[in-house]
This record gives sequence, structure tokens and C-alpha cells, in this order.
Amino acid sequence: MLGIVNDVVSEGKAAVSVPQKEFDPSGVRIAVIGTGGAGCNSVSRITKQGIKSARTIAVNTDAKHLRITEAHKKHVLGYNITKGLGAGGEPSVARKAAEADLDKLRELVGENEIVFILAGMGGGTGTGSAPILARVAKEQGAIVVGVVTFPFSIERVRVKKAREGLNDFMKEADTVIVIDNNRLLGYAPNLPLNKALELADEVAARAVRGIADTIVFPSLMNVDYADVKSVMKGGGLAMISIGEGNGSDFVKNAVSNTLQHPLLDVDYEGAKGALIHIEAGQRLTLGEAVEIGEGVSSGFDDGANVKMGARISDAFMGGVRVTAIVTGVKSPNLFGQASNPSQAQGMVATASSTLQEGLIDEFM
Repeated sequence: MLGIVNDVVSEGKAAVSVPQKEFDPSGVRIAVIGTGGAGCNSVSRITKQGIKSARTIAVNTDAKHLRITEAHKKHVLGYNITKGLGAGGEPSVARKAAEADLDKLRELVGENEIVFILAGMGGGTGTGSAPILARVAKEQGAIVVGVVTFPFSIERVRVKKAREGLNDFMKEADTVIVIDNNRLLGYAPNLPLNKALELADEVAARAVRGIADTIVFPSLMNVDYADVKSVMKGGGLAMISIGEGNGSDFVKNAVSNTLQHPLLDVDYEGAKGALIHIEAGQRLTLGEAVEIGEGVSSGFDDGANVKMGARISDAFMGGVRVTAIVTGVKSPNLFGQASNPSQAQGMVATASSTLQEGLIDEFM
């Protein structure tokens, strides 16, 4: 069966590492940067899965953790400041470390059309360095998409740091995808802790691969960089969803799963734009692809800028996967009652898993 839980749990039994190959930056140039412990874990996962549409970079103030991270390029952040021993949970230390390494970061980031920055909000390195990395990437001409995890509400000190860090990050990035650990826990409460954390990594990985693969690989219905830019640039509050469907009613299932977002309450009404990409086996027809696209975007504003693409993939012979980036949606306030997210710059998004409770129980 298709599903994120299936992938995560089965990997625990037999992890497969794909040999790294030199990235060939043909066409659109895309970089995926992980910073801090959580960000590096996500980049490791993406690299092991053999991403071909982007090059991966890992940076961390913790040299020991960086050694076990898999990426095309790695860098100990601010070694002269931290001596490779980490930021001690202090974003200000990580910020200084990143600012001390600006020249090296410019070299690592290079010139790209799109840069993804993956981090965990609430700790030291990811929270403090992500805004600096975003600024460097923006200065070098990239659209910057952040993918971050938000801490459990019981972690009061980390939540405060996460809110401050997210505000700073949003000022520098074009889009920030937020994976809320509270929602993840509520949806899969019986998963072991290590699997729950891997689940967040997989949601982030699928969001990144979905966008990167959409742009780089040829499709039956093409979505190119200009389409992605038109949807994400100035789109306001946005989200990313990954839906899957299989069986005889795979079209209906795919639409339903794509419209369900257990990691954040979302109001689609009045959405201003969307990028919808469909991956399926040879059985997919043009009519079915259009039906999926119309179903996902049915609640959007009449003038919404909707771009849709479809690609045949041997990995989905028995079903279909839908990746949707939706802009102009409404969402609960991530910053508490004291703040107004509409006053913040940038965009916040949610990465959605398409987990089914029965599927979770099946692998417990």
C-alpha cells in the first residue's frame, strides 16, 4: 500500500542507502540545505533516497552530528566560534556562527533558481542560522522555500524560541512550510518516538522532492519554473499537501486525501493560486488527471491562478500521488494570541501527510 507510514516503518527494518552521485545542474538549479540537527536529518533522508533533481547541502555547528549526515556537500558552521561543539540551544550563537561564515555560505549556496532550507524551530542552530541562509540565497537570486518543524506545546521554552525564529525566517524566505509536531502526535499517537520523528522527516522530504521533481523532470502536462514562481511569489499564506489514492476509485481517494490536512486546520475557500502535480502509473488518463486537478481546486477563488502537471512514474503503478502548493489559504495563528501573522512578512505553509488511521494500526 502507498503511504508515508508504510515507507517510514519499513525503512526501520531495512534501510537502503543510495550511492551519492555528482549533481549535474542542468536546466533549473535547485539546492536543498539542511541546518541544525533536524534539518540535517531531513537532508540525510533526502540524499539516501537518491534525489536527482537537486543537490543537497548540510551545515551544522555540531561537527559530530555532521559526520553522520549524508549530503553532497557538508560544512561545520562557525567553527572558530563553536569549535564544532554545537550552539548549546542558543539561536544567537548560531546566528553569529552563520554571520562569521558568510563567504563560505555564499560559496556553498551558489547560484540557484530555488533553494530549500530545512530546519527545526526551537533549538539553536536551525533557529538561528536559517534566516541567515535564506538571506544569502535571496541575495544570490533564488526563490527560498523553508521547511521547518514546530515543537510540542509542552516544550514551552522551545516554543517561544520557535515563534521568534519563525518570525525571523519568514522575513527572509518566500515560503515557509511548517510541520507541527503537535498535529503529528495527535494523528499518530501510538508510533514510537523515533518513528514519529522520522515521519516528520518523510513529510519534509516528500514536499521537497515533489516540487523539485515537478520542475526538473519531463511531464505529460508540464509545470515549469515560471509556473512555480508565479504561484509562490506573493501568494500570501500558503500550504503544501501530498495526497495519495489507489484502487478502483483512486481518483476520488486522491482528491479526498489531498484536501485533508491533519497537521494544520486549513480553510481553502478563497484560495488565490495552486500548483498541482500528479504522478501515476500508465493507467492514468488525461481525463482522470484533469478530474483530480478540478477536485483539488474546486473550493478556490474563481480567479485563482492554478497550474497543473502530470507525469507517468513506474513507482506508482498501483496508484497516484498528488502534490499541491496552495496559496491564499486561511490557517490558525501559529504565533499565539499576542501576535498577528498577517503582519509578518513571507508565507507560512503546512506539509500534509495523507496518513490513514487503519494504515498506522497496520504497522504497529
